[in-house]
Amino acid sequence: MWPWIKRWRDWAMHDLWPLYRIGPQSQAVSYSFEKAGLTLHNQPIPWNAEAVLVEAQLSAKEPARRKADYGLRLTGHDPIPADSLRRDEADGRYRLFFRFPPPRATTTAELLWKGHTLGQLTLPVIDAATFVAGLRLQLPTLAVRLGEQSVACQTFVATQCKGLVANAILVSPTSLAPLADLGLHVEFRCERAGTTHDVPVPLCSSQLAGRQAVLTAVPPKFPRRIGSWTATWKAADQVLATHRVRAISQKTFLRSLRVSDTRFVVETKEGVTLRRQVPPPGEAVRVGPCYLVSSREPGMAGLCKLQVHAQIPGAVVPPLLLEQALLVTDGPTMFAPGTIDAADVQQVTTFELRQRGELLGVLSLCPVPTANFTAEGGFKAPTDFAWTPTAEEELSERLSKLMDGPKG
Repeated sequence: MWPWIKRWRDWAMHDLWPLYRIGPQSQAVSYSFEKAGLTLHNQPIPWNAEAVLVEAQLSAKEPARRKADYGLRLTGHDPIPADSLRRDEADGRYRLFFRFPPPRATTTAELLWKGHTLGQLTLPVIDAATFVAGLRLQLPTLAVRLGEQSVACQTFVATQCKGLVANAILVSPTSLAPLADLGLHVEFRCERAGTTHDVPVPLCSSQLAGRQAVLTAVPPKFPRRIGSWTATWKAADQVLATHRVRAISQKTFLRSLRVSDTRFVVETKEGVTLRRQVPPPGEAVRVGPCYLVSSREPGMAGLCKLQVHAQIPGAVVPPLLLEQALLVTDGPTMFAPGTIDAADVQQVTTFELRQRGELLGVLSLCPVPTANFTAEGGFKAPTDFAWTPTAEEELSERLSKLMDGPKG
């Protein structure tokens, strides 16, 4: 072949042959960003990202020409040169990498080879206002340490408080990585004194990489006086949620106690059950009282020491049978401190629930008396009977049946 023809053929093959025949092909293009030591893939790029990475996988097993032949062009900007071109040892293909600062807004990136487009992708960008507006705080609660327990509540006894803990679940439509710069904190404020404690809530790497995180904040001081406290969650000075608790006195708490219902704990050979009436002699092995105690204060959590006394005919002072500390809330809390032998129960007329000597409730072991009517239309007065909620419920049930009349 003549030399000049050979040179013409090489020139045509290099510059005129269609790109899809001799040039590299982009098999996949993806992006990621770096923030706080993390590399997060295929998520909206925050305004405060440290760098954006674009990776292109080339279909050709041998790189076409040089790294300098490639570029990445963002809308309205000059092409960005490739940062590196690496060979994947697994399949022998090459991967092309670009690294550049994050754009200010969402833009389109075109992968170029010698000015020819191999592929493109969209780089979504979010600003600070959009990110903070998307944050949601779920289940914000304030828990109070009472003894060895931590109880979520709205009202507690000031002198019993040993600590205050704020908990919440933070949820975001994107990763929480931007919070590394914005900062998240809880502002604890005493409404009575007007003092404020600002507690930062740092997130670990695994939480920053995720889209939700469980958060906890503990103030350096906790309420020991009567009054109200608020916990305000903030991100970049924007309020996410506010929670309020109230500290009351021991006297107010004790006045709010009430017994909503009573039962008997009956232990037989078959097992332990709860009954409204005491079983007949010989059926039970052991019997004990059970009270459902609650507080009238909304969202209450408090500790109190309760005693059970047995009322025995002829005894000057009712003997103390059982004593136990109980955590009382605004819902019914079962108080069943124990049982006594069934033979000893026959001597007891009532179980009395007391708190510091004050009577809270009575559980009678005597059967409900029957009204005996005389021939003149009157009735004989029954013996003394301690009226209880159980007797009240039984009376209402019988009156209801009486008013309804016989069926059919």
